[in-house]
Amino acid sequence: MFSCFKGLNAFLYQIGLGLVLLAIALNASSDVLHLGNDGEPSTLDPHRYNLRLEETLLNDLFMGLTTFTAAGQIAPGAAESWTQSEDGKTWTFKLRTDGRWSDGEPVTASDFVYSMRRLLTPSTAASLAYFLYMIENAEAINRGELPPEALGVTAEDPLTLRIRLAYPYPYLLERLLYPTAFPVPRHVIERVGKAWTKAEHWVSNGAYKLAEWRPQAYVEMVANPFFHAPAPIKTVRHHALASEQSGYNRFRSGELAAIPSFPASELTNMQQDRPKELRLAPLLSIMYLVFNTQKPPFHDPRVRKALGLVIQQQTITQRVLRNGSQPSLSITPSLIRDYQPVPLPHADLSQANRVGKARDLLAQAGYNQDHPLRVTLKHVNSLEGKKINLAIAAMWRQLGVETTLAQSELRAHFADLRQGSFEVAWAGWVGENNPEHYLSLLRSDIGNVNYGRYRNSAFDDRMAAARRQADATSRGELLRQAEQIMVADYPVVPLYMLASRRLVNASLQGWQDNVRNMHQSRYLFWSDAP
Repeated sequence: MFSCFKGLNAFLYQIGLGLVLLAIALNASSDVLHLGNDGEPSTLDPHRYNLRLEETLLNDLFMGLTTFTAAGQIAPGAAESWTQSEDGKTWTFKLRTDGRWSDGEPVTASDFVYSMRRLLTPSTAASLAYFLYMIENAEAINRGELPPEALGVTAEDPLTLRIRLAYPYPYLLERLLYPTAFPVPRHVIERVGKAWTKAEHWVSNGAYKLAEWRPQAYVEMVANPFFHAPAPIKTVRHHALASEQSGYNRFRSGELAAIPSFPASELTNMQQDRPKELRLAPLLSIMYLVFNTQKPPFHDPRVRKALGLVIQQQTITQRVLRNGSQPSLSITPSLIRDYQPVPLPHADLSQANRVGKARDLLAQAGYNQDHPLRVTLKHVNSLEGKKINLAIAAMWRQLGVETTLAQSELRAHFADLRQGSFEVAWAGWVGENNPEHYLSLLRSDIGNVNYGRYRNSAFDDRMAAARRQADATSRGELLRQAEQIMVADYPVVPLYMLASRRLVNASLQGWQDNVRNMHQSRYLFWSDAP
């Protein structure tokens, strides 16, 4: 009897394996690319986006003045060239002569003028409008103090765009990579209004255009026939994944050709069983805890410092995550070129000394065994997030701190952070190769991502002084001074730098791992394609 069941199991296994291989073969031989995405987008309007999962979609649909190569390097996009003035405050871009919207209309410098004004107009309610605050009058326009026409962006002729900056910003080419600087189709928006993001009205200037958006299922795109470099794969479906486990299961079944992540518990299995499909790479990123400095008792730096002192970053990455992430004691990632991050002041202390100092600080703030500190720690609803925060709660327990964990879905979590509806929360920031990108998270005038409403005039002054420097070395030194001031206040506690952990079908070519973890579909092709 046992041998019969064993034979039946083997037979069923062969059938299952055959179906998997068939699904993979059909996927690879078809002209549809099925990709997993981290969740459901809230918008496909580049000026209203906020999440990385939306950025993934928008990078297929639009192209800014600059763009990414397959290796994640900055390259000409809608602009074929540019020049910079000696003082670093005026940039002139020459647009491609063959730039076209997906309806065949030419992409012009006026489109970029309109789009940047739209981003900064208060009624657009762009949460990331501050990304372009370096442009002359941008901040005043966004605050409603000046009309959009005052923005320092002009069309010198149909193919020449001039951008005047309020202060030197050597990272402009990188900042223009973001959807905040993407052009949107004025000729469509003025005709149909908010309905322009529906598939029936859709017009964009990237390698793909929107074909269908089925909520909670997928966003389907088809190749833009007017794009200057036709995409090898003509149709792409970005599937909204409910969880890492769901994406992992759908990849293994052959339904998806690539997924953005998978459960860390499966990493060893993938390394052993499917090493050619496993993609691990360091990622320009920082994951951190943020304190709501406007809510007692977290307005008290002694409380924040005490909680920060006992967190063991290396324990989190090596014993809890075990997924390639690297511990970090600075809010600026160590992967940033030509910058030396400033670590937390306690970086060189032993754990015993940290615990002792933390207990003293809490006692000074009025907390002890009879009056314990109670904390609600918020995180994203995921197994990994829960494990990290359980570990942090255990570390705080050494101090007698009583921690309650609260979890929510990704979009709801960050909506709460933007509204200040939390005490202590997990947060993350990904993607740019300059320290200012990360330190700006703590500027008092950046409410949308300064989740904890941290305010320190000395920090703000150094950040403002850095913005006035065109020289990279002088600018970097002022940024380090700002970082030193900030870390002493413990408004945030850095935890770790991510490693991208992806699975990619071995037959899908053109995929290049990079520290930005950006992979535009237009670079991908099937190895057996004619």
